[in-house]
Amino acid sequence: MQLMTKPVAVLVAVSSLLLLVSFGAVVDAQTDVTGTWEVTLTTQAGETNWTATFTQDGERLLGEIDLGDREILSLEGTVQGSAIKFTFVVPDLDGDQPIDLSGEVMGNTIQGDNGSFVWFGRGDWTAAKQVS
Repeated sequence: MQLMTKPVAVLVAVSSLLLLVSFGAVVDAQTDVTGTWEVTLTTQAGETNWTATFTQDGERLLGEIDLGDREILSLEGTVQGSAIKFTFVVPDLDGDQPIDLSGEVMGNTIQGDNGSFVWFGRGDWTAAKQVS
């Protein structure tokens, strides 16, 4: 068995590293939530459906969430790998109420974390991307 020369070993190592970095960039590029999503919040108060429209620029997330009854609110957050976090503020006579949502993006679905959602109660949420 012939041993690799040092320049060949370095070339193999650099090529392997570039391949891993390229693969990582492809995986990260696949987590793009830009588009319209149907959000379902499930709490002890029942099921609530909203429509969220996301625009993603790198890790930065902006958009709107339609709570129904012509109440469309701005949202902002982040997407890091498959983790998504965003916040929107619901105006209320007793003071604005921020609602924070976080979860994991899995293709065209999001599995939300369990949490407390102000007057909506405690529960979890999911989302499905509308595909046209």
